[in-house]
Amino acid sequence: MSDSYSLLILPGDGIGPEVMAEVVKVIDWFQANRGMSFDVSHDLVGGAAYDKHGKPLADETMAHAQSVDAVLLGAVGGPKYDNLDFSVKPERGLLRLRKEMDLFANLRPAQCFDALADFSSLKRDIVAGLDILIVRELTSGVYFGEPRGIHDDNNNPDNEGGRVGITRSAIPAERSGVWRVRRLNWPASGTTRSARWKRPM
Repeated sequence: MSDSYSLLILPGDGIGPEVMAEVVKVIDWFQANRGMSFDVSHDLVGGAAYDKHGKPLADETMAHAQSVDAVLLGAVGGPKYDNLDFSVKPERGLLRLRKEMDLFANLRPAQCFDALADFSSLKRDIVAGLDILIVRELTSGVYFGEPRGIHDDNNNPDNEGGRVGITRSAIPAERSGVWRVRRLNWPASGTTRSARWKRPM
């Protein structure tokens, strides 16, 4: 009996539809060559959703995303939507997905292929052989902070405006994305304590 998975594809805006078209080819290959089965559905997010529904993510799409095994998202936003009210900007659809699906970490692999090492802004001896995975938090700080005010700060030479905005995280401390990512990055128990991260960077 083959494995079967339900997938929701949200192409979004800009290059998103182009990227997701290639993803569909990969899905089709796995179905044809690896005995896997996918129930694939498509919907709108970001500017495309705003154009049709007047909001960057319809409630029905959010409910569908909660019901499937995986959501594949392309990209959101574009110059066309720059002047929209903050509450309906395309990015709000992405942030809603992150928040309501409790997606607190972003995995960003970075690999330098040898043929491209000389094209990097870094020297070859620094970048050649690069193969790392960056785990980045997604749900705290500026993503979901609540404005608490602005105060003057003329003591910081790097702050040309002399004003500082203050926010309070809307995510409870025990669910802070930073600390959850820290736990993901904590090395295996066999790693010496001196090599472990002491605090989030």
